[in-house]
Amino acid sequence: MKAVIMAGGKGTRLRPLTCHLPKPMVPLLGRPCMAYIIELLRKHGIQDIAVTMQYKPDVIRDYFGDGQAYDVNLHYFEETSPLGTAGSVKQAQAFLDETFLVISGDALTDFDLEHALAFHKEKQAKATLVLTRVSHPLEYGVVMTNAQGQITRFLEKPSWGEVFSDTVNTGIYILEPEMLERVPQGQEFDFSQQLFPDLLQEQNSLYGYISPGYWMDIGNLQQYRQTQFDMLDGKVQLTIQGNQIRPRVYLADDVDIHSASQVTGPAYIGSGTIIEAGTELGEYCIIGQNNRLSRGSKVTRSILWDHNHLAPYNELAGSTLTSRIISKEASYFGDGSVIGNHVVIGANSRIEPNVKIWPYKQIREKTRIHSSYIWGDHAAKTLFKTNGVSGIPNLDLTPEMVARFATAYGATLAYGKTLAVSCAPHPFTRLLKRTLTSGLQSVGTHVVDLGDGFAPAACFAIRHLGAAGGIHLAWSGNDMEAICLTCMDAEGLPIPKSIERKVENSFWQEDYARASIQAIGSYRDETHWFQTYINALSQEISEERTHSTLPSMRIVIEASSWLQPFIVPFFKQLGSDAIHITSASTLEPLHQFIPLSGANLGLRMHDDGRSFQLWTETGTQVDSDLQTVFLYLCYLHSRPGGTIGAPVSAPTLLESIAEGLGAKIIRTKEDQRAVQEVTHESRMHPLFDALFAIGLVVLHLDRTGLPLSTLLNLFPSLHLHRERIDCPWDSKGEVMRRMMERTKDTPVDLVDGIKFYHDDSWILLLPDSDDPVFQLVAQSTAPELARQLVQTYRGHILNVLQ
Repeated sequence: MKAVIMAGGKGTRLRPLTCHLPKPMVPLLGRPCMAYIIELLRKHGIQDIAVTMQYKPDVIRDYFGDGQAYDVNLHYFEETSPLGTAGSVKQAQAFLDETFLVISGDALTDFDLEHALAFHKEKQAKATLVLTRVSHPLEYGVVMTNAQGQITRFLEKPSWGEVFSDTVNTGIYILEPEMLERVPQGQEFDFSQQLFPDLLQEQNSLYGYISPGYWMDIGNLQQYRQTQFDMLDGKVQLTIQGNQIRPRVYLADDVDIHSASQVTGPAYIGSGTIIEAGTELGEYCIIGQNNRLSRGSKVTRSILWDHNHLAPYNELAGSTLTSRIISKEASYFGDGSVIGNHVVIGANSRIEPNVKIWPYKQIREKTRIHSSYIWGDHAAKTLFKTNGVSGIPNLDLTPEMVARFATAYGATLAYGKTLAVSCAPHPFTRLLKRTLTSGLQSVGTHVVDLGDGFAPAACFAIRHLGAAGGIHLAWSGNDMEAICLTCMDAEGLPIPKSIERKVENSFWQEDYARASIQAIGSYRDETHWFQTYINALSQEISEERTHSTLPSMRIVIEASSWLQPFIVPFFKQLGSDAIHITSASTLEPLHQFIPLSGANLGLRMHDDGRSFQLWTETGTQVDSDLQTVFLYLCYLHSRPGGTIGAPVSAPTLLESIAEGLGAKIIRTKEDQRAVQEVTHESRMHPLFDALFAIGLVVLHLDRTGLPLSTLLNLFPSLHLHRERIDCPWDSKGEVMRRMMERTKDTPVDLVDGIKFYHDDSWILLLPDSDDPVFQLVAQSTAPELARQLVQTYRGHILNVLQ
């Protein structure tokens, strides 16, 4: 059998390690990652190997040559433009004239490849994916197989709601040569995005082999460090070049360790390295070739590549140093710090945790560095959450952070294009908006300032302006997680996850160009758009009320005081009498004030302009699930025969209502973009535009002439029960897989999370994207049955976690 090593990775998330190296050449215990892959192939009798390259190919070619040093034959195939995983392998088609194996050059594994090949031949497969189980599957392709090993479901880089297993694609494939006939020549084409989904749809001999053994993708700096710690701990079966002088302490030849130094271990020390007297090496130290660690230095859980010089009394506490770095006396490197090639650190300097310094920087003595030189901190959490980039004002979301975000966002998505910016009317959001605007302009993005408002008005303005998108700064009105940057595309929809990833990579790496001084973006002020949105919306709804003969409707609205100049005229144009109150302006609570004022309707409108809560004329708060159903009814009566998206957790009654009105419900993921994308008739949706939804409610009350309480009593009883259960991040994938296995004979829906159907009941297991929890939502014919269903599945999850 022949093999292909894919070695074209740039490794942007590993920078500054990969500023001068392709990702497969990053060293693990002193040798390139790809060297271990070549040895694995040779161990299993594979000697004829193709190597596909793109980024810095000469580094790979110069190091490995023709492969004779490894007793293999290497054949190189270089991409001049990106061709995708399958497109790059296509270049070697003439060489790959028999069953062949594809493997990544930048992941470490000890899989038994012969067992995988035997499985492939036994199943007479056209393509076999080698799979493994991981605790955090978001960055990989999640795969499900049946009892025969045939792949039944495949999804590349899912969100948490799409994770149905912890079994993932390792990027190791066994393929028949005919598979390359399906790959177009000279075009970008991907195995996991295109070829395998096509085979799955055709049910065309696509199999998955779950391999025992070790596998780690060297995808980020944490994985890079952990892989080497695992190697020292013996978790991966491979040869470490060096003498094991005691358990888990390896020394290459020609290492000079002074007798008055201390090496605790586990450790690896490369040839030519000098450890002076009084130096302490704590646990998990990986020291490459020709380093000098001077007296009094302390190093623990740190990695040094080659030719580095630490002057006396340096301290490394979890740092990674590449090559030819000089660190002068008494400097400190914090946990997670990473230093690029040829950097000079002045005496008595302090590099704080998680700081990254790019190559060839000069740090003056007694410098304390808090942020990265070419800023690229690793974040413990992802930048984007469910509703955008959110955080605590002036702690998480500072002017400095927003400026960096704006430059990354504008340079990545909108150079030479126009973006609209807006904010909630708060002094701090206005301050951040000015910072955001400046950052966008600095990278060549033109800015239209919409002024104060909320997100639905910004969406309306973006569409009518023909802008490329927009960013809105929302304020939640409390002290925690109070600000959110909502990013929208040209349709006013939240940007897709794929675009979020691009922006996030640029944000962390600052790997983008800035505009020349002649190309900075323009700025114009168009703060009328919030009022324009109000006028357009009220006009559209009032036109539908033209023929109403009912008396004026009275509505009590509890909302922030800044909204009063807008919402009172809005309802007046609808022919309604609006009474605006705030929580501090009335002695009675809202539920008592509504009947006292003789109102037909009450509502509490939230500052985001998207969500609100209804009360009936009797002062009864409307259940949230019943309110959802009612809003869909109002929408479908105003747009007969329409199609509207609904999140998978919404009550099943929606389908019955739609069918009765000749309309269609399309079930989607929970997120706003998914729901709105399939709502073809309008970019306004009652779940995400409060004034639009309230207008629909007014229309329906007019249409029927019935009180809200009477209309709600016409609905059959809804019995939904919701709970949240804590689950560690690293256990979510396993929980999803085990739940799928436990209930394999139960009908399921995998639109978002896993929805199990039981007779007249269903339950949804939805892993939360922002927090280490599962959301459980059940619907049944009686409240006790819904609660019981939740408790049953809660027990199943707890059993997995034990």
